[in-house]
Amino acid sequence: MVIDLKELFIVILFLALIILVVATTIAVIKLIGTLNRINNVIDNVDNKVTKLNGLFDMIDNTTDVINSFSDRIATSISSGITWLLNRKKKGDKDE
Repeated sequence: MVIDLKELFIVILFLALIILVVATTIAVIKLIGTLNRINNVIDNVDNKVTKLNGLFDMIDNTTDVINSFSDRIATSISSGITWLLNRKKKGDKDE
């Protein structure tokens, strides 16, 4: 029984192609599963971030109110000091 070298190479090539197709199919199936899990994680993170947006809006509004209140206090203190200094200057001129 004589095996032709050309036929042997063709059989080896076909076997290699079959193995390559099977391995590629398995890799694609695993990749699809991994992408589905990643998609679920991204959706979960997106939902949590959306829930936190309300909290961030509330913190932003609170800081705006505190800043406005601080500005009013600083303005009133500054106005009071200016009024006292102007009052003393007018008192010095009258004497």
